[in-house]
Amino acid sequence: MSTLLSAARTDAQWPRLALRALRIATVVGAAVVSLAVLAKALSARLEARAEPTHSTLSAIDVPIRVPILVYHSIAPHHPGQTAEQRELDVDTLVFQKQMQFLVDHGYRAIPFATLVAALEGTATVPDRGVVITFDDGWATQYRFAFPTLRRLGLTATFFVYTNGIARDHVFMSWDEVRELRDAGMTIGSHSRSHPLLTDANVSLTDEVEGSRELITRNLGTAPDFFAYPYGEWNQRVAAAVKAAGYRAARAYPGGVVNSRSDLFALHSVLTTDDMVAFERLLGSP
Repeated sequence: MSTLLSAARTDAQWPRLALRALRIATVVGAAVVSLAVLAKALSARLEARAEPTHSTLSAIDVPIRVPILVYHSIAPHHPGQTAEQRELDVDTLVFQKQMQFLVDHGYRAIPFATLVAALEGTATVPDRGVVITFDDGWATQYRFAFPTLRRLGLTATFFVYTNGIARDHVFMSWDEVRELRDAGMTIGSHSRSHPLLTDANVSLTDEVEGSRELITRNLGTAPDFFAYPYGEWNQRVAAAVKAAGYRAARAYPGGVVNSRSDLFALHSVLTTDDMVAFERLLGSP
């Protein structure tokens, strides 16, 4: 009798058990489908990351550590120099030592354009990359720095302010600037008369566009890069530089790291006679 009752209860429960099983199967099936869809989407995303397109690379603002070294006059120290002159003037022997240090320790002097292209997302920079720049257009740069750069196979960028060029023996001539260009150096603008560009009374058209036109007239090609006199800038000045057709501008100081958002205010470091500081800023072991 008890056996018959158990069988009856089992038969009575079967529809409910079957319905529950069907519901479980439906939920599980939906979960399996959802997992399959998710897996497919995840796979597609991983593939996209593994093979990024040019537009994807350009959209990423990745900081890049490439020191931009700033030099002014390269000349032997001498009695009577002010403290400011001793800071801005790097002794010729020290400059040779610094350039030799770059070569001996595997640093790669890259063109200013290479760093800019890397920040734009269209190029890469080598390990231990460094950008060498000179401001103003002093004759000592041609007389003392250029032979060392050429001997060691190093490239650099010379930012000249055009009213100084060919003015007297203190500055380079246009023939010397052309010789630098022909040797693989980059020539950039440092304004027309080296004023404080943030001064509202300064004509940005004359200083920014005018200097670009003078360089173009004397070299045959327009400069792509600008360096702010005294490193000073604001949004109005940066907008004028960009509108004039420059690709990027170097400010001062700021350190050794830049990103794409810094293209018209690139950070840089002043190079002095202090070899310990020089090695430290390069990140030398």
